[in-house]
Amino acid sequence: MNNHRMGKGILMLVINIFFWSTVTMYSKTFKDTLPLDPSIRHGKLSNGLTYYIKPTGDGSSEMSLRLVVKAGSAVQDADQYELDHVMEHLAFKAGKHMTMAKANELGFRSGEINGNSPFDFTQYYFSSVDTKEKLKIAFQLFHDIIWDLDLKKEYIDSERSVILNEKGIRGGFGAKSILTDLESTMMGRGADRPADFVQFINTFPYDALRRYYDDWYRPELMALVVVGDIVDVDALEKEIKDKFSRAKPLKNPRSPIRAFGAYRNSPPQFMNREHRLTTKESKRQAVNMRIYMRQREDLGKNGLELLKQEQKGHLLIDILNNRLKEKQDYYVSPYTVSPYMALPSSLGIKLHITMEEGTLEGTLSKTIQLLKEVRTNGFSEPEFTRFKKEYLESLSKADTMKQMFWEDNIVDHFVYDKILPANRMALLKNMMDGLTLDELNVFVRQYIKTDPQELDIIMLSPSGHRALSYTEKQIRGWISEANNLPITKYSPPKIPKELMEASFIKTLKPSTLQKNKVDIPGASEYTLGNGIKVVLKPFDAVLVPRERNKLSFHGFSSKGLSCYSGSDYFSAMNAADIVYNSGVGGMDRFELKRYFAKNGYNAQVAPYIGYDEAGIRGSTSGKDLETAFQLVYLYFTEPNKDSLAFEDWKLRTRSSHALHSINSEDFKNFIKLKLGDSTFLPKGTKALEGVPNTNLDRAYGIYRTLFANAKNFTFIFTGDFPEEEVLSLCRKYLGNLPTANVQPKSEIPKNTKKFKLPKPQEKVVVAREFDREVKVQLEYISNLTERDLDWKQDLKLKLLQSMMNFSIMQEMRFNSIENEGIYTIKVVCNFDKDRLFNEVYVEFGASPEDVEQLIKAAKQFMRSFKNNGADVELLERFKLERVDYLERKKYHRGETSKMIYDYYKYGTSWPRGGLEQRQAYIRSISPRDIEILAKRLLKGNPLEFKMLPAKRMH
Repeated sequence: MNNHRMGKGILMLVINIFFWSTVTMYSKTFKDTLPLDPSIRHGKLSNGLTYYIKPTGDGSSEMSLRLVVKAGSAVQDADQYELDHVMEHLAFKAGKHMTMAKANELGFRSGEINGNSPFDFTQYYFSSVDTKEKLKIAFQLFHDIIWDLDLKKEYIDSERSVILNEKGIRGGFGAKSILTDLESTMMGRGADRPADFVQFINTFPYDALRRYYDDWYRPELMALVVVGDIVDVDALEKEIKDKFSRAKPLKNPRSPIRAFGAYRNSPPQFMNREHRLTTKESKRQAVNMRIYMRQREDLGKNGLELLKQEQKGHLLIDILNNRLKEKQDYYVSPYTVSPYMALPSSLGIKLHITMEEGTLEGTLSKTIQLLKEVRTNGFSEPEFTRFKKEYLESLSKADTMKQMFWEDNIVDHFVYDKILPANRMALLKNMMDGLTLDELNVFVRQYIKTDPQELDIIMLSPSGHRALSYTEKQIRGWISEANNLPITKYSPPKIPKELMEASFIKTLKPSTLQKNKVDIPGASEYTLGNGIKVVLKPFDAVLVPRERNKLSFHGFSSKGLSCYSGSDYFSAMNAADIVYNSGVGGMDRFELKRYFAKNGYNAQVAPYIGYDEAGIRGSTSGKDLETAFQLVYLYFTEPNKDSLAFEDWKLRTRSSHALHSINSEDFKNFIKLKLGDSTFLPKGTKALEGVPNTNLDRAYGIYRTLFANAKNFTFIFTGDFPEEEVLSLCRKYLGNLPTANVQPKSEIPKNTKKFKLPKPQEKVVVAREFDREVKVQLEYISNLTERDLDWKQDLKLKLLQSMMNFSIMQEMRFNSIENEGIYTIKVVCNFDKDRLFNEVYVEFGASPEDVEQLIKAAKQFMRSFKNNGADVELLERFKLERVDYLERKKYHRGETSKMIYDYYKYGTSWPRGGLEQRQAYIRSISPRDIEILAKRLLKGNPLEFKMLPAKRMH
């Protein structure tokens, strides 16, 4: 045994000497001569197309494929704004032999085929390729993308409104998107955003798109990447060579490389723009600013030096972000600042600043003073040690068996020429181990800049905001004044030593315990001495490595918001959020955050108050188990009451972050109000209107009342955990929770029998944020019966939803040229067990001019599905997928916890045969079963809800 250890130690010493000699050698030469990982089969075809084949041996029987084009938005010509994105859409639609629609019909599931187009490249990818037939489909689609796309006018026109629709859904009219476009303009990274983006997309010339395709979709700029459980690498390589060696000649080929020399050598840049895409009624009043610490010299790092440079940048951003957050971590802080590396990272560092309230001058002053202190004094040894340790831990946690790990690294190798040697992870670890604080601080002084003439500035403000009047001279003057202030040496904030006093913990005696009978296989149920019911469901196996030693818990009672009305309603609704923001045990939210960071605690624990229950949810790993239990104990017994934290909560409710989806929330509110659904908690504008009607004393009092009597609570634990240890902690902490006999004063009864279904109608609400934002929801509602809450009906309903979702996307998105404007459309079934009625709805966004046509098409689809019944082949396909889904979710904490919750909360029967019984029931579902369910749920005409811009209402 000792000889074995000695041999292993000598081996590690030799490995370390090899790695460090390698690092030293290549850091001197700056040359990348490290060969590609030999486990990757790599080559280049005669036409220039590169290929990578990486077997993972993960036993999944699946492969992932990517087609990577070394061109993205950065290579757009002036008349090609967003056309890299349009091209990415058309590639799935315009193939002469294969399209996404055909691939979906031939067996690919939703989400298994996709693409995206960032700045430097475009990629198309397939996941879960597990048969020769699927591999053939993927290769054919990739082949069409390279050589056989039919970019005819009809296809191009059919995607114009789709692009606009996606832009709206993904925040393309918001501040972040506009700022990114302004950044690209400043750096010379692609085309400028047109003044009228909508008009440009609707009218761009066909030839501009075709020119983009001809210029950049060339084999020598492409790579085919195959990663996964590959059995025969030689046969796959031969297939690639046979399928993808066709030539594609082009005269005067262009280079996609962008050096950014003009930007590096330009004078300091300044832009102050108005955000003109919001409506006058918009509640978003934040000022957004970006500051760029431009690197004028391209250091030209590559190979090992590039990796080391990236590691330094990673640490710099992490430590600087922590410093900035510490500066902002106080109640009623009106701004946020976050650092990022620019794109590309060789251009330096940028700061994203969002100012909700207060003065821009004050925000800039605090930020510049902090940067100046960092540049002057560097980072401290404790900071360096902490974040270096965290980086090393992240390396050790990297799952090198995961397909995405290899795909991403291979894309970096192809697009950015990053080295990918056999020893890459060990090499990174050794490089980080050898990095010194002095080296990092030299890098910091090189990258951190505070001189006003070394900073580029972009600002975006709402219409009418005073920030629009600020001149470049004013802002650079404020920065100059901040530079002239004396430096205050960094002093880290104090960190609490413990969550609960050790002396108090010793007083917590284990509760008595009574074991009960339970119908759930593999579960145990106990009643603690104070009446709390505990249900433990440890898994007997864990299929996913990251789920090992992880558990989730959910404690809930039967009293919630429904117990309060009138002036107490909003105080009750907001009580849990107010407490969470205030902290527990005398520690505020920021002290808790620092304590958790110091101790490496990554668990989540939070209280909530729902319509008819109050509770607490959490997830944790084995090492943090006791800390999670202590948090639960404190949320029950020592919630903080803090008036300043309450003011901070009010500020946060109207922040730009909180309002990012206010249009959608207002639309949902409007619909639920018209449907008469009292179980729906107000969001968006309705929730904001409730903030002034929220009283701190009442909110705190209501919270204490709802969490006063522990015997009303049931706690469910699921996951990979030692049952005896968790039970012991339950007895220690949960068993000592109080049982005060305090009850809410009133209760609003929920009566499903008396609920009256509204008649079909058409209702329109005005979009209050963005002029172009449109939403549609077609509501099919029907009376609820007891059988609708049964587990069998639940499975049948999920099967129906899957089939309708697939079919409506195929018909209205992938196979359609006439139905312009749909980026995504889905059918949603309401599975909530406390719903007042059955609810099935179709929802989608669209361009304003396409709304009526798309509503008509969606209604026609739903009628056809109801009247024609289920397609037999489609039903069998989705039955198999649902059976497979249940198998994959067998050890899923959330799924298991939800089933147990339904069993205890609603009395839902438990399938005694477990997973096998549920799978057998799915296999038994017939087309007639689906037809009967569809006819009952989709009976009659839907309620039609639309959110339209104000100018479309007249």
